[in-house]
Amino acid sequence: MKKLSSLFLTLALLFSFVSAVQAEAKPITVWVEDEQVQLGALQPIMEKGTTLVPAKLLLQKLDFQVTWDQKNKVITGKKEGLVLLLQIDNLGAMVNETEQGLLAAPKLVKGTAYIPLRSVSEAAGYEVTWNKEQRSISLQAKEPSRGFLWKVEKAGSTVYLLGSIHIANEAMYPLRPEIQDAYEASDYLVVEADISKMNNEDVQKLVMDLSVYKDNTTLKDHISDEAYKKLGEILKENGAAENALDTYKAWSVSSTIDFLATSQAGYDAGIGIDAHFLEQSNAYKKPILELESIEYQLRLFDGFSDKLQEEMVNASIENYYAEDSGIDALTDMWVTGDEKQLLELTEATSANEEFNQALLTDRNAPMVEKITGYLNDAANKTYFVVVGAAHMLGENGIVPLLEEKGFTVTRQ
Repeated sequence: MKKLSSLFLTLALLFSFVSAVQAEAKPITVWVEDEQVQLGALQPIMEKGTTLVPAKLLLQKLDFQVTWDQKNKVITGKKEGLVLLLQIDNLGAMVNETEQGLLAAPKLVKGTAYIPLRSVSEAAGYEVTWNKEQRSISLQAKEPSRGFLWKVEKAGSTVYLLGSIHIANEAMYPLRPEIQDAYEASDYLVVEADISKMNNEDVQKLVMDLSVYKDNTTLKDHISDEAYKKLGEILKENGAAENALDTYKAWSVSSTIDFLATSQAGYDAGIGIDAHFLEQSNAYKKPILELESIEYQLRLFDGFSDKLQEEMVNASIENYYAEDSGIDALTDMWVTGDEKQLLELTEATSANEEFNQALLTDRNAPMVEKITGYLNDAANKTYFVVVGAAHMLGENGIVPLLEEKGFTVTRQ
């Protein structure tokens, strides 16, 4: 658990033409669970290796209400917690206000709208499998991620608290409808730091300013020879020079190793839970508030002692080579909403007093003060607050601290 908590909490602060339709001797069949989708004469078609099917027939089989906008050539599918927008000849679709790429663009075939089956089905929360011998496509519903969602109310003001994981893989989606509904019901999205601004020029300058040594030392002076050698091997393995990170501080190097490890495992901060909702808010102009800031978090890491930074590098190297770094178990915890496991993870960080104090204890109290301000605001607004799940529970967690203030916090 110590390794897992270190990895989790370190990551918490990071950051056209149409080809010919191929005719097939045997028609493709489509199954949802154990029922065949009756397509009649409107058979699936193949385009560049992607199967397209009649939009209305598929979406209705998946329990969507379907509408067609003739003027804009847009197909809309709606059901609880999920809205899909697909436009003819457009390789981008909107999934709950988030743009998502498609394997092939929807198209009109003799007046019937066809859509890419896999892209749409996976967005709707189904696993798609292909049986080559039977030439059949099977859709099985995936259980939506439960996550960690709480609700707090006071005199007309509401705060939803979503415990986040800041990196994710596709297995974490779809989210259960209650999470999306809470977001859509909110007037504000609140995050630890608005990571959608990470590429801003001023932020990048700050990153570079804080990440490198300026005291005529290099990384070699701050970590063991053994760790430096292993780091060089990792960099070489990833196509970089063995001394590529010599000028960078140990905390920054640790984050880089974690990024390499999680990327290879199929995880991406770009589809993390907070990034997921930031993308929606930026697209639809929902106001975004910060509990902290990117600068605050960078300076927090930069303030770690040399000893802790070296421990972080060693832990990151160990996790990089581990057969099981724990990130998959972390994902499973979030998907199932296992509160007991989350509490165990949070408590495991207390093994390192400096780490626990800086990343949890010292941050949770100011977060709670801001959340209290939202609840006491006479404007009676609703806030959707997304913070790392490890902040939620434990002796100094956000949920217990709010309860100590007299608020009733209800798990959703």
